[in-house]
Amino acid sequence: MLSARQARSAQFIRGDANLDGQVDISDPVALLGILFLGNPDPGCADAQDANDSGETDISDAVFTLAYLFSGGRLPPAPFGECGCDETDDDALDCGAPSDSCSSDPCGPIKIPVCIDQEFLTDMIRREVPPTICIEPDAAVIEVTDTMTATVCPADEDTMCEGQPGCPVAVTEVTAELDMENEQLIGHMEGNVRSLTIRVDSGFGGDTNCQVDIDFSGDMIVPFTTGFDDDDNLILVEILPIEFDRDSVVIDLSASGGFICSLLAGFQDLFIEDLITQLETAAGDLLFDLNVELAGLPFCDQDF
Repeated sequence: MLSARQARSAQFIRGDANLDGQVDISDPVALLGILFLGNPDPGCADAQDANDSGETDISDAVFTLAYLFSGGRLPPAPFGECGCDETDDDALDCGAPSDSCSSDPCGPIKIPVCIDQEFLTDMIRREVPPTICIEPDAAVIEVTDTMTATVCPADEDTMCEGQPGCPVAVTEVTAELDMENEQLIGHMEGNVRSLTIRVDSGFGGDTNCQVDIDFSGDMIVPFTTGFDDDDNLILVEILPIEFDRDSVVIDLSASGGFICSLLAGFQDLFIEDLITQLETAAGDLLFDLNVELAGLPFCDQDF
């Protein structure tokens, strides 16, 4: 069943299961890992549906292997170049564009008429952007009484998604539906590479440090529920996203000299700034989720 609610589907290359912009042996391997090993799903079911059957299963991996190594037929369009799904009678969509595809969206994707764990997980993966941008001069952190650190200094002219800023890569997002407490529990992992942090040691002169950060943490997405005219339990509103500060872990390494090496000893000070950046980015996610989900009933009404 489909709903009239619409989001925008991304362009893709059929068979490109890992979204690296090409179809090769790595794609059936990636698909098998998603299907049977619980590996992270990059979020484009249409690309994984190599034989365009309307489902993603082991037959798609077999189809791709046959095309690559035994003269099997070409995957249906779009193949060879990026494009949109020409099959409008299946429930698959593409929430994440390939590395080589335009970010211009296709037509509306199909959304189920009720909310369950699988749908919410797919929605979170689709709506959380793969790159979050830190604004220039995002924060000035007091490391010690005499040392301050400016994150992503504006005069370094670093770019993120075509705008001034420093990129944060989101590498994994998972979500679990907790109906008892009316919340969605999400887990996020990611990294920042070659982030410039300018350190003023208080002894004259600034030092530009190049910092790598790996992070993980949990977020709580509370929501309210109600009943529609048919007494179905529905989602009314998603409330502001909260990060569980105790769950956030970062691993920071810095290069650029002795002063920079000291930053690793104060990495806990950067957790609050990282959470602030993620919560700011979550504002757009909150809006999108409310547009997509508000008013939809839950698939399981036995709560």
